[in-house]
Amino acid sequence: MAILQNGPNGAIVGKFGSVSAYLLKGQNVVRGGKRKKRTSPPSEAELLNREKQKVAGKFAGANKVILEFGYQSLATKGGRVGAFQLAQRHIFKETLELGENNKPFVNPEKLLLFSGPLTPLANCQVSLDGDRIDLSWTVDDEYRSSIYKINVGLIDIEGESRLKISIANVNQGSCSFEVEGISKKAFDCHVYVGVWDTLKDDFSNSIYCGVI
Repeated sequence: MAILQNGPNGAIVGKFGSVSAYLLKGQNVVRGGKRKKRTSPPSEAELLNREKQKVAGKFAGANKVILEFGYQSLATKGGRVGAFQLAQRHIFKETLELGENNKPFVNPEKLLLFSGPLTPLANCQVSLDGDRIDLSWTVDDEYRSSIYKINVGLIDIEGESRLKISIANVNQGSCSFEVEGISKKAFDCHVYVGVWDTLKDDFSNSIYCGVI
């Protein structure tokens, strides 16, 4: 039996038919009956979707700190979907491809490590000299102010990834920085560069610069 509390405008608590109602943190919540147990096996499409979710989740989890930083300007404060969830959605929908034996993988060239409304960098080039990484880019007129900084993400698909924030002013057009031991890494390191407005806390989409 369901009870209508406090008159016609009050909350409903209890069960009516196959539906149950209750109060949760001050809100009136209504739930349907129990789902019937599935008896048929999952289709190939369902199995592939599960594998995609697993691959995307594993990659996002391994790079959670970087993704939370890189998507923070898109997340609504107090909203239900946070920066990490936005990044997960991007990875699942826009970066996954199928390789040998129909196995999904994250295509690093499609990955946006940072995302936001600012104009992305143009003509960004990267090179490695020992443990020194050299970057150069074309300076857009809108980035003449020193509030705009360069952020760099170094993603190792098979292992450790790194984040370097505010390493140079965008208006410099180039910079160099050291990453200890990077020249001796056994796996490829993918380089992503983006702009950070340190005053308004906005970002640009990252640019994929290639492998070092």
